[in-house]
Amino acid sequence: MNRMCCPSYTIRCEALRFKATKSQKKILKRFTRYLMYDEKPRAGGGGAEGKQCSDDKDISDEVASPSQNSERQLADRDVKGLDPSAIDASAIVNEKTKDKTPETSQSGETKGEGSSKTQQPNKVHDEKKQPKPGLGPDPNKPACKKAKQLRLERKQQRLAQRQETTNATQTSKATKRETNAPKCIEELIVDSLPGQEPKHKLEVRLVRSYPRSEEFERTFKESQALFAKYQMAIHKDPPEECDTLSFTRFLVDSPLQPDDTEDAPECGYGSFHQQYWLDGKLIAVGVIDLLPHCVSSVYLFYDPDYQFLNLGTYSALREAAFTRLLHNVTPSIEYYYMGYYIHSCQKMKYKGNYYPSYLVCTEAFSWQPIEKCRPKLDANKYSRLDETDAPDPEAIDSLDRVLVLYKHTAMPYIQYKRFNSSADDDQVKEYAGMVGKTCAERMLLYRN
Repeated sequence: MNRMCCPSYTIRCEALRFKATKSQKKILKRFTRYLMYDEKPRAGGGGAEGKQCSDDKDISDEVASPSQNSERQLADRDVKGLDPSAIDASAIVNEKTKDKTPETSQSGETKGEGSSKTQQPNKVHDEKKQPKPGLGPDPNKPACKKAKQLRLERKQQRLAQRQETTNATQTSKATKRETNAPKCIEELIVDSLPGQEPKHKLEVRLVRSYPRSEEFERTFKESQALFAKYQMAIHKDPPEECDTLSFTRFLVDSPLQPDDTEDAPECGYGSFHQQYWLDGKLIAVGVIDLLPHCVSSVYLFYDPDYQFLNLGTYSALREAAFTRLLHNVTPSIEYYYMGYYIHSCQKMKYKGNYYPSYLVCTEAFSWQPIEKCRPKLDANKYSRLDETDAPDPEAIDSLDRVLVLYKHTAMPYIQYKRFNSSADDDQVKEYAGMVGKTCAERMLLYRN
């Protein structure tokens, strides 16, 4: 690994705790809008969301206060209910001159500003009013309280109202947290909306590729043609490298054998092609392996004409959701393997955007969170990812138990050395260090 120009680390995502990022959610929403409304994302990124309705009006000037509205309503009601023919002009004149006409007393004297001599003092206001004898306070009315008692009661009422407001706010926040809980990946993947007819129909099929199933044989030509189109357009491969033989060797033939044991899912274990059919046309194929503990992504090829749908990210999200679905049937399936992570390669670096992801330390053979690995890989292309001093559990402590095939006979290395005095310990040690202790004791190293 430390000698490679681009060190690669095995990466896996914990599918049961998977959380989609904001950009991944946008890709899923754009895909749903395309299926429902045939809406393609625009180059500027604005799309239909950036449009403003030309019929919108500013009605802020038309909104009046409640008092103004009530006065206007009363005025309109009075005017509408008034009969113009019933209005007496003389009554209007008399009403206007009424205030200007000075008032006269019974003696004929005019009351005005200059008639202060005729004004007499009001003896009723000068005299002190004497309370009439009665039976005391009215028993039907509440008893009088002192100002201090009233202030105390008002304070208690305010405290009670404040407590009720606090409780209501806390309840509202708790309800809002439950309502605004992040959606799981299954809720984000929407192929159709209820009550609406989609413009496009998407169908995802899982077909066994090795050994070839009948469904795979029927769609073999479409898959091979799509593979050739993808390789030549995206990777610039020549046509002779995208023929049927190359496709079969690369993505069809598999060392995995089908397994349909009781603990396996309904489709069984083995190699499969996950096909994406849009309106009856094959637009993408994800090559995956189903294993007892994981779903392993091998390769993806798609139609370059549908590159605007971000089929690479979309298929990865679908495969993560598929892993979670298989876990409900087979609880041992928990992880989604995405192949190798190469930190120095942008085309492979995107795999670290699926949370939570882990990289395997090639020295301690332990899984480490990718967030802790990135600073180390930024400094060096190759680094020990495990920060502890944990020893390598697959390290070879003795070469005696390494199996060797010599003259059509399997034997341990210690026995082989008895027949061949020129045995190269350094070469065998390098081999055992590369394959690990477990494999070195089960595989055969050919010697002549």
